[in-house]
Amino acid sequence: MFYENKPEFFILYNETTPLQYPLHIHSYIEYVHVIVGQVGMQIGGENYVLEPGDIALIFPNVPHKYQTLSTIGNTQFYIMNSSVEILPMHKMDLLGKYPRIPVVHPSPLHEDVSYAEKRLFELTAKPENTQMISSLTSLILCHIFPMLLLNDFESTPPLDLTSKIIAYIGNNFQEDITLPLLARKFGVGKYTLSRIFSNVLGISLPAYLNSLRMDYATYLLLRTDMDIINVAMESGYHNQQTFNRIFKSSKNCTPKEFRQMHRQPGTQLQPAPILSSMPQSCGPFDPQFVPATAMQVSPPPG
Repeated sequence: MFYENKPEFFILYNETTPLQYPLHIHSYIEYVHVIVGQVGMQIGGENYVLEPGDIALIFPNVPHKYQTLSTIGNTQFYIMNSSVEILPMHKMDLLGKYPRIPVVHPSPLHEDVSYAEKRLFELTAKPENTQMISSLTSLILCHIFPMLLLNDFESTPPLDLTSKIIAYIGNNFQEDITLPLLARKFGVGKYTLSRIFSNVLGISLPAYLNSLRMDYATYLLLRTDMDIINVAMESGYHNQQTFNRIFKSSKNCTPKEFRQMHRQPGTQLQPAPILSSMPQSCGPFDPQFVPATAMQVSPPPG
């Protein structure tokens, strides 16, 4: 799942496991390229089914969610998150415009895009590589932007209440967040908030918070050497027993078992947790899943 307060300027994934991300919003761009399988996406108020070859480009501050519609062995798609600050050529359009239809199907895919994707997978997201990452990402956007019908930002509605609430929770999910707190923060009644979560998000506030915290906890377990009690605290739980109970209900195993089963040999541990997209349970786990969070990764097949 994506955490809106991450500071990395660029992150790239080669996803091969079925995933489901609830509605979220952030200030960076998101590029999704389906290679194998299907991905269902909601971008703004519209729903799309991405087929192999389809590319979605989500502009900053646009609510979106998605889930894979295909199974392990039949799923592969790239997810790229990039700060607009490293994209000076496109920054004004990214912040000042909005695509009428954010999903395109380049046919055939230009060789520049394939080359740029391959090279980005070979790079490490370090400050000294910023210029190269910027150039390669801009090269991709140069081929995608002409396919988008862009509206001026003034002709698109501002962030609605739901989007503002999602953004706030995404930036503060480790804190104690309750309906009364949100009601005071946004000047609305608890009944209105309850309807937003049940009717719009299709999930209760506690369940939504737990989904964010569980994904964050899986990152800590797999990418850091934190002990379990600190993982619980960092993920927003003040009681380890509560954390263990919710984790086992979500992943079908304890945090310790999850770490033992899914941490890959030779994993480069990170000192500070930010973002991840990790296996959702203790069931089958595809070892070819390769997240690229500020680290060297293997290029995708082909």
